[in-house]
Amino acid sequence: MDNIQIFHQSVFDTWPIEDNSIQSIITSPPYWGLRKYDIPDVVIGGNNNCHAWKGQYGLEPSYKDYIEHTLLWCKEVYRVLRDDGIFFLNIGDSYQTQSDINAGKNPEKYANLSMNAITMHVKQQDLPNKCRMLIPERIAIALIDNGWTLRNHIIWHKPNGMPESTKDRFSKKWESIFMFVKNEKYYFDLDEIREGISPNSITRVESFKRNNETFNVDKHKKGEGGQSGMEVLRNAQNGKWLTKGKNPGDVWQINPQPSSEKHFAMWPEKLVERMLLCSTKENDIILDPFCGSATTLKVAVKNNRQAIGIDLGYSDIQERKLNNIQKNII
Repeated sequence: MDNIQIFHQSVFDTWPIEDNSIQSIITSPPYWGLRKYDIPDVVIGGNNNCHAWKGQYGLEPSYKDYIEHTLLWCKEVYRVLRDDGIFFLNIGDSYQTQSDINAGKNPEKYANLSMNAITMHVKQQDLPNKCRMLIPERIAIALIDNGWTLRNHIIWHKPNGMPESTKDRFSKKWESIFMFVKNEKYYFDLDEIREGISPNSITRVESFKRNNETFNVDKHKKGEGGQSGMEVLRNAQNGKWLTKGKNPGDVWQINPQPSSEKHFAMWPEKLVERMLLCSTKENDIILDPFCGSATTLKVAVKNNRQAIGIDLGYSDIQERKLNNIQKNII
């Protein structure tokens, strides 16, 4: 697997990757207080910015520590990302709870419990009970304060997401994906991920061209397919509208993808592919510093990109998944 590298190490150690060498970084790190993964504990921090803590990233007693730890590994992201590269970050949110259950604080007590069946939050003294914590937004603001430019806050809409037992609020059906860049000018190919024009728009413009009718822009300001009447007319005159398609926008409706593998947080290949295709060209290098079950790496190889991953565990799943994709390519 010459086009794939996986480093089994902590993201809080220096990455064995050259400066300014990665075109796109696409990742979904552990969310705060959600679950205990089958990976070893690490020591995080220990400088002036945050105190040293031993455990799993994502199981810190405080969400503020989690945010500080996120900023630490994001420094490596900034170092290795090309000046014209893009960083896609998927982060989920949490709710304040009165529970004192926290697998990071009391690992022995909860070692035998199903980690995806309990809430592993410890009560945060600065938030009211049941309050949404806005952890993704807090991380985004912190990264902006550290020099990043936020170009999009993408909503990943999950129609068939996990059900919730709550009865006093609406269930969660979406997560945040932030699109960060280092500079104003960066590589972005919208044409690779455009969506098709609706049949109604095609019929309408074909009729206009065929009959040379007057096109009422005011009447068609809200044309089908997400285009204004003027956009439909302009693209039709330029002969581009059949091939270009529409901008997919910042709300992506993509269902989670089921899997038989023992990994709780695998994201769908369709979601990764959209981020990858718009931010890279063939043979570019893609990095996932929390590669887990290697979904990002698999999608990269299928699309003729080079792939680098970092993770402390799941080597068996990674080898199985990537060997299968190599066989399919051959």
